[in-house]
Amino acid sequence: MKKVFLGAATLALLSTSAYATKARLLALGDEVEDNYYTMDDRYIFTNASFVNNYGDMVVLEYGEEGVGTGTTTLDTDSDPKAMGGFFKKIGKLTYGVYVGNESNISSSLRILASDVSAPTGSYLATSDNQVEFFLGGEAGVNWGASFVYASSERDVSILSGAGSEKHEDDAMAIKLGVNKDNWDGYANISLMSEAENKATGNKFEGKLGVQVGGSYTFNQDLKTYASYKMFQWDQSRAGADGEGDLSRLDLGVGKEYKIDGGMVFIRTAFQMIDVELTEGAVDASLTTMNLPVVIGAEAKANEWLTIRGSVSQSIYSNADSDSLVAYAGAPNALNELVWGVIQNYNGGGDGDASFNNTTTVALGATLTYKAVDFDIYAGMNGGDTNSRVAMKYSF
Repeated sequence: MKKVFLGAATLALLSTSAYATKARLLALGDEVEDNYYTMDDRYIFTNASFVNNYGDMVVLEYGEEGVGTGTTTLDTDSDPKAMGGFFKKIGKLTYGVYVGNESNISSSLRILASDVSAPTGSYLATSDNQVEFFLGGEAGVNWGASFVYASSERDVSILSGAGSEKHEDDAMAIKLGVNKDNWDGYANISLMSEAENKATGNKFEGKLGVQVGGSYTFNQDLKTYASYKMFQWDQSRAGADGEGDLSRLDLGVGKEYKIDGGMVFIRTAFQMIDVELTEGAVDASLTTMNLPVVIGAEAKANEWLTIRGSVSQSIYSNADSDSLVAYAGAPNALNELVWGVIQNYNGGGDGDASFNNTTTVALGATLTYKAVDFDIYAGMNGGDTNSRVAMKYSF
């Protein structure tokens, strides 16, 4: 990959290689949508200004339609979605386009707002055919912006029974960011997020969605970061109007130690997620707190092989679930995707509980042949084994 012109201090953290895919992030114990510590080209979806550092390349993430039903899908490690993008640098400007990078968080909220009651229930459509346009440049600082757009109108087979229903969904967002040397900041704003089942009147309508945050790196090896995300929406299902609210706070710090041909790191973070759902007489909520510790390493074994791995575990975790069964119904074949989302956020029956099976080991590697990199990942959490594969071509 061609050398970049700015941000050397910031990119020193976890930049031993230029590889940058979900496979690499997961192998290093990070998240694929809210990755704030690992600096690589996936970070452009959080801070668009870093597109300046990743021109002249094509990225392909192997996958299909993800896990789900009908037109409602989630990207998971066991059933990933296909996506990819192209980026080009021209002088001090960089532009790019990326397709298929639908937000799992946005999809999860639409799933929670879906009416899947018998006998004809079906999930609201999640964003499909999403495209994101990037533009960045240099003007004292690195600046960047991106615009997200998705729209579709489809006939969807009914989950239970014969026939189909017409579904529509629309989404737009703008992302703005800056970075220089050892700091960065960003503001990402949802302009529209709507989904509707025209046959039943089940509807999701986003009201406000904002993410703000940034990072500061001390001495090129100690990174601190903070991010706050919130989203509010109105919904209508089974003839009842309701509303929802999601917020997430991340505060983290990580230290990197250089080794011959690579690095070792240790990091921790405070994560708090709060979801509130109101519908008729039901007030449901889920509040989680998590304090994970991640230890990992990445090193170049030779000119064609880079290896990496990590182990992570929550040293404190708690999930407080209230009235989720009253809101979502007891788990059954129709609402299993709803409960999949709830359990993905560590929710369950009413009351407090710590997270289960928080120790995760992840391994990965990058195979390099000339200008092509192949990333592979394998992770183990309890009895579940997951994998990812991706390719990057630099020109």
